[in-house]
Amino acid sequence: MIETEDLITTCRRSTFYSSDEEFKTRDIEIICRRGKEILAIAKFREWDTCGGYFSDGQSFVMSADERTQADYECAEMIMDHWVEDGHPLESGEPLIIFDRLVIAIPYTGIWPALTAAIDKAFKRRGGTMVLKAFPLEWEGAADGRPVADEPMFARRLTAMRKLYRQRLGMQDIPDNSDGWMWKAIGHSMPPSSTKVNRSEGMVGDLEG
Repeated sequence: MIETEDLITTCRRSTFYSSDEEFKTRDIEIICRRGKEILAIAKFREWDTCGGYFSDGQSFVMSADERTQADYECAEMIMDHWVEDGHPLESGEPLIIFDRLVIAIPYTGIWPALTAAIDKAFKRRGGTMVLKAFPLEWEGAADGRPVADEPMFARRLTAMRKLYRQRLGMQDIPDNSDGWMWKAIGHSMPPSSTKVNRSEGMVGDLEG
């Protein structure tokens, strides 16, 4: 719990769950309140290895696929943008997926409170934090059409990336149009400057 003059920010963690004895995961919520009024909720999933042994990235993809579609997409993204021996879980530190942030009531103290709570919750163990800067108002929208075709989507995505760079110190992952960003909390390796085409085994340079 972190208390300021007018805000209280708390962190709740579930117990770890594992379905394959290779990887384990738990849910984490950071809740920001003013009195009894909830101002914002940030939701995370923390992934770690069981026993400190990392097998390979494809095994993590399979494990993540059993958890949620969002975790599966994240695991696939990591396979595309990190080399195998630089995989975030290879470092022995956890992978933190910043799943979503809902600010129910805008308030000037929310971001400083959330940033302090995130640092306190994750900095001791280190790791890699990733997020997909996807505007929640487009979730399940567009009548089946790709949301990228919506006139305002690209503008909102650009604004969200800028917000997360400024507020959380996140960095854009090169050569991805889906809004994926990352941040080193510990000794994690950055995304690679090369990308492996897994279907053909070819390696090509990334742009950006």
